[in-house]
Amino acid sequence: MVTSKQRPASQATASYQSLPTTDHKPPRTSSAVHPYDQASFVSKLLYNWATPLLQLGNQRQLNPVDLWPLQPANQCHVVSASFEPHFRRHRSLVRTIFASYGGRFVGIGLLQILSVGCTLYGPVVLKHILSALEDDTSFDMHAVLQYIVTLFAANVAQAFISAHSTFQNQLVTVKLTSALQHLLFHKSLALDAKCRREKTAGEIANMFSADIQWILNFSIFATQLWLIPVQVAVTLFMLFDVIGWATFVGAGVIIVVLVINNFVVVAQRRNYVALRGYQDTRMKSVNEMFGAMQIIKLNAWEEKFHDKIKTERAVELKTLWQIFSLSSCITALLYGAPVVVTIASFSTYTLVMGETLNATKMFTALTLFNLLKLPLMTLPKIIASMMQALVALRRIMEFLNLDEKKTHTVLTPSSAPLEMVEVYASGNVDICVDNCSFGWDAGKPLFKDVNLTVKRGELVVVHGSVGEGKSSL
Repeated sequence: MVTSKQRPASQATASYQSLPTTDHKPPRTSSAVHPYDQASFVSKLLYNWATPLLQLGNQRQLNPVDLWPLQPANQCHVVSASFEPHFRRHRSLVRTIFASYGGRFVGIGLLQILSVGCTLYGPVVLKHILSALEDDTSFDMHAVLQYIVTLFAANVAQAFISAHSTFQNQLVTVKLTSALQHLLFHKSLALDAKCRREKTAGEIANMFSADIQWILNFSIFATQLWLIPVQVAVTLFMLFDVIGWATFVGAGVIIVVLVINNFVVVAQRRNYVALRGYQDTRMKSVNEMFGAMQIIKLNAWEEKFHDKIKTERAVELKTLWQIFSLSSCITALLYGAPVVVTIASFSTYTLVMGETLNATKMFTALTLFNLLKLPLMTLPKIIASMMQALVALRRIMEFLNLDEKKTHTVLTPSSAPLEMVEVYASGNVDICVDNCSFGWDAGKPLFKDVNLTVKRGELVVVHGSVGEGKSSL
């Protein structure tokens, strides 16, 4: 036992402390309640419950004691308690996510449908107002004012709906983060000896830092994956009401662009798979270098390891450059698509169909074409995010399907029968190995029929020549 004497007051060392503020609050206890749980309906609707924290952050830098306690429903042990049973049943992360949060995703999707509906109401109002202005004989001021008021209400509703759908999406992301990290953490503790040798700490760290983040990035846009086609279809239907079958020319351009985009996305996915493999290889080399630093220094192998890691990094950067080049192609393709669609549709309407393009049709069609820009520009990001998430899901599932330690082969006082515990306790035995075989591979044991008893207080020395298995034992 090592003891230390307390220093006198004159010799006490100073410790760093932050300066107290005038409005400093005592640390919150575990009984503190999140303000959202006590907020009224109006407060939740307008986010008034978050105003005090925002005001405090505007006045000074926030301290940890200023932050709210995590809601019980979002805490890791609560989230994992509902998520893990679904995973044990389905053995699929995708099915587990839908089983756990499918209802939340459906609710978010419905909110986003309402938001898109409010957005598409703008061109409808514009068409009626311009038609009323062009026709002086039947101008109805009362009807125009009604359209303007309803448009204002639709825009306000769209702002509220969009804010709340984003908030609910972020809550699901928080829960999904906790659930996935809990699964990975407990799996890394339960791996058997062979799998621990195959999966290095660097690979597992990559799953925590990169793979989970890729899945979360896609979960934010998951509902957009089916909402964007619906939005594009409704917009094209509204265009058909304005410029007739010239809309199908624009739809054909969109289909051609999406087909080309599909080929680029497939190539991009192959590069994502290769990139993750190159990153794992480099991280394995880095961990190997740090783990054997003394041997590397002793043999002056610094340059060899430097060249090896540099070469692996160069291959990784080359693949990353290919991914970004393909992303640039997708972005340029889909950013230019709305312009090409507009030109093709208007040209067909005026030159081929011989129709007159008046102000009402032109401005209404331009507004609808502008509404096509955002989904078509967002689509490449969503597709790229989906490719990353699919690669990450495959890697995480491979890790979660690895073999685990057989808990029945190692007994502890908490898992062994009471009679066995009493027998060993009476003999003062701490470790007992009875007729066991050990090895990194179950088919090739290093030790066979080992019997070893270690009593409390005994000095145990494991000795032998190099390579005889001292560390393995």
